[in-house]
Amino acid sequence: MDVLAIAFGVAGGLALFLYGLHLLSEGLKKVVGEKIKQLLAKMTNNPVKGCFFGALTAATLQSSGLTMVILIGLINAGVLTLSQGIGVMLGSEIGTTITAQIVASNVGTIFYPIIAIGFLLSILPKNKKYRNIGQVVLSVGLVYLGMNIMSSSIRPLQDEPALKAFLYNLGQFPISGVLGGVIVTGIFNSSTALMALVISLGINNMITLEASIAILLGANIGSCVTGIMASFGSSLSSKRLSLTQLVINIIGVSLFFPFITNFAGLIAVTSSDLPRQIANAHTVFNITVTIIMLPLVSLLVILVKRLMPGEEIVIKRGTEFIDEKLLAAPSIALSQAEKEIRRTGDLTYEMLDKAISAIQDNKKEAIAKVKELEGIVDEVYHATDKFLEDSRFTNLSENELKKLAYLKHSVTDIERVGDHANYLAELAEKKIKKSLSFSEDAKKELDTMRIKTMMIYKKALVALEGENEEVVKSVQELKDEIDRLHRVFEANHVRRLEYKKCDPLVGIIFVDILRNLERIANHSTNIANATLLGF
Repeated sequence: MDVLAIAFGVAGGLALFLYGLHLLSEGLKKVVGEKIKQLLAKMTNNPVKGCFFGALTAATLQSSGLTMVILIGLINAGVLTLSQGIGVMLGSEIGTTITAQIVASNVGTIFYPIIAIGFLLSILPKNKKYRNIGQVVLSVGLVYLGMNIMSSSIRPLQDEPALKAFLYNLGQFPISGVLGGVIVTGIFNSSTALMALVISLGINNMITLEASIAILLGANIGSCVTGIMASFGSSLSSKRLSLTQLVINIIGVSLFFPFITNFAGLIAVTSSDLPRQIANAHTVFNITVTIIMLPLVSLLVILVKRLMPGEEIVIKRGTEFIDEKLLAAPSIALSQAEKEIRRTGDLTYEMLDKAISAIQDNKKEAIAKVKELEGIVDEVYHATDKFLEDSRFTNLSENELKKLAYLKHSVTDIERVGDHANYLAELAEKKIKKSLSFSEDAKKELDTMRIKTMMIYKKALVALEGENEEVVKSVQELKDEIDRLHRVFEANHVRRLEYKKCDPLVGIIFVDILRNLERIANHSTNIANATLLGF
């Protein structure tokens, strides 16, 4: 027996299987999932609807882990609440069982013509839609080919007494199967890969149904690693969602574990084919756990909030003060638009504060908050910019026309400040990832720039409240000082580089921070000047 050939065959087959799944996910997203995030956000009014769409999303993406990553992104952005996310997550556990059902089907060698047809469809048509469909067909064929290579490579091991005894014992001592499933899935960050291997063993009748169920139970717990990793540096609600997934799977496994033998007997009735039984066990487990947990979503929210206490500031998404109906009274509409822009200014001021805090103190939570706020600011900016179109405002006084002009001008500058704050957060993220630190001199210089930049932006937002020549003058004076400090600190930085007192990599980040702060001062000056000049 050539052990090396078997190892290469299993590794190659598994790699081809996972690559096929990746292509399938990408192809399905192109065909039916271009607006998956938007639909996900719209179809989660209640847990049942969220569960249904979670199943559909996971089936489309071919990954509950990827669905969790998207959910965490939507929760970070404030689009979904924790309870909505839990409903979608429960559905995603069902959606991923489709993969097992696909690979458990015995299609013989028909996957070869499937690959050929899919390949031709993916390259020949001029229509992009047909090429995407071709990619889906091709990827299905590759999934089956990968499974065929794995099962064929494993076949010579059928007569190995030690392996047979080991796999048999997994059924007799299921706790070892569960632990093995947790560890392997956690290490490889893919329950799908482990499931494919188990089904390959089932194709060759090398594993019992009880052992397969034990491993798959463990894989469900191990699959939580993706969500946990994705929640690092995210909002509190995102962390709670990943914790909820872990709690749900632990509860589910605890409910099924004492009855593995009985469960195996029930599943054996569903099919005479072992690979299909394994796939059915996976599906029945996830559906049952979802049915049990779905009515308990509110209790799960209470539980995880106790396990992970803390308060999270909930920021209203979208616009808060403007509405299309207000345009019937242009003066009132303009006044409400001014409130909306001031609110946007406050949000971007918080972004700036959090971004600088992340740079100075390596706070990952601050980076997550900046990213969350950035999405909200962009959304409000586009809505407000459209709302303030000149043609929509009639019968305004001269002062109101002037206000309309400077509000239109200022909302763009405010949004740009948000962009710079977001970029500062990205620089903080880079600094943290590379474990970089500033010299003491650089820290003092950045703190000086921070104080001046926060001050000038705050004054610019005060200027928005109305014509105030004194405030505008102080903004202009601060701008001159910030420009001078920028030049001095850059020159100091060059000297530190010359004397090798500074790491060149952290030096690049330092210069980028200075430039972004200086540009925020520019936008602050634009905002203040606009209130006097009207443009």
